[in-house]
Amino acid sequence: MTVLEYARAILRGWPIILVLGVLGGLGGYAWAATTPPTYRSTGAVLITSDRGTSASELVQGNAYVQNLVTTYVLLATSEVVLQPVADQLGLDANARSLAESVSASSPINSVVIEISATSGSPELAQRIAGATMASLSDIVTREVAPTDAAGDPTVRLTTIEGANLPRFAAAPIVRNVVAIGVLAGLAAGVVIAVLRGLLGQTVRDRSDIRRLTTVPVLGEVVEARRGFGLSAAVLNEPLGIEADSVRGVAANLNFLKVDGGLRSIVITSAAPAESKSSLAIALGLMVAESSRRVLVIDADLRSPSIAGYTQLTTGVGLTNVLIGDVDLEDAVQEWGSDSLFILTAGADAPNPSQLLTSQRMTELIRTACDSYDFVIIDSAPLLAVTDATWLGNLTDGAVLAVRHGKTTMHALERVMAAADTGGLNLLGAVLTRVPRRGVSRYGQGSYGGGGRRPLHRGD
Repeated sequence: MTVLEYARAILRGWPIILVLGVLGGLGGYAWAATTPPTYRSTGAVLITSDRGTSASELVQGNAYVQNLVTTYVLLATSEVVLQPVADQLGLDANARSLAESVSASSPINSVVIEISATSGSPELAQRIAGATMASLSDIVTREVAPTDAAGDPTVRLTTIEGANLPRFAAAPIVRNVVAIGVLAGLAAGVVIAVLRGLLGQTVRDRSDIRRLTTVPVLGEVVEARRGFGLSAAVLNEPLGIEADSVRGVAANLNFLKVDGGLRSIVITSAAPAESKSSLAIALGLMVAESSRRVLVIDADLRSPSIAGYTQLTTGVGLTNVLIGDVDLEDAVQEWGSDSLFILTAGADAPNPSQLLTSQRMTELIRTACDSYDFVIIDSAPLLAVTDATWLGNLTDGAVLAVRHGKTTMHALERVMAAADTGGLNLLGAVLTRVPRRGVSRYGQGSYGGGGRRPLHRGD
């Protein structure tokens, strides 16, 4: 994906980004509201030295004290300092557990140690911090600090800031937690939007197909009006915009094979419900307009649908011809035009792959091409099974139905890889169910007269 495509994916995913941002903020608020508050009390002690009276001795003493700061910071949270604090305050915690709520630090290049204590009670936090400073001063004075000739300590700790009584909780800070929740939700929304762009971005126009494939775009078929399938719309209104869009696809087929022209094609798609079957029927109607004898075969034996769209009987069809029960000419049915014939799928078969890859299927296609001017075979989706690849190699090639707003970019890339692996000759792609908005209504309605009796709704 390009930077522009990433931006488009994020813009298209703004609803989920917004929702996740709000949910993240609400989740953060709920967590902050249910988490017990923690208070922090802080005090400070100053380390000084009584060594030396001259300027040089004072400088040496100051450097000596600064070297002790790091040691005393560590000493503040040690057992020798904190155990007296726990005993003095009567706490249930021992020195080790108390160390988890006490911290000590020193600003850079200073001889000040800041001691903080946290607790669920502001008063207890203040008492712990104050007792820790007192205990540290006592331990340093009595046990740790060097002494002079008289036995007096040369280093002492002086409280310069007593432990304060906190007025507000140190954690959780509701606004910060809510802000973090919102940011986390927004980030998750952006990730989901980008992933949907990578894996679920759908084909919207010709440029999407051209960017991912090398096959020509044969045309865009307009979505039929509500209540009508494509084949019904083409049959009822031969001069409508649906028929005109299919007619354009039929005309473009003539340019695909100049020498001799096309005699047989397979219609397939990446996945189910991408209007391949209705495209096969409608395309048959348009090719039959030129008085060419056209045969449409429903070879999607796993999910046949052409009989339903055309309201033809299903008792006899392709499977019956393949097992030798009837001949091809006895199984086909005329529909919609004197030049259009339909071979439905026929009786349900438990072994569709074996039937379609049999020698009888090869002979049937050869016979059909000899008996009809043009043969259109509706096959199963290419990514579901390999039927379309097999049948495509028995014909002049395959035409891919790509449904507007449903076929994903990822699926289209997989189709191209599958076709390449199987040696399938993809003749072109047709963008199906293109929204009617913005499409010219030339040829629809009053122009050219009325239509025929409406058929039942198709796909």
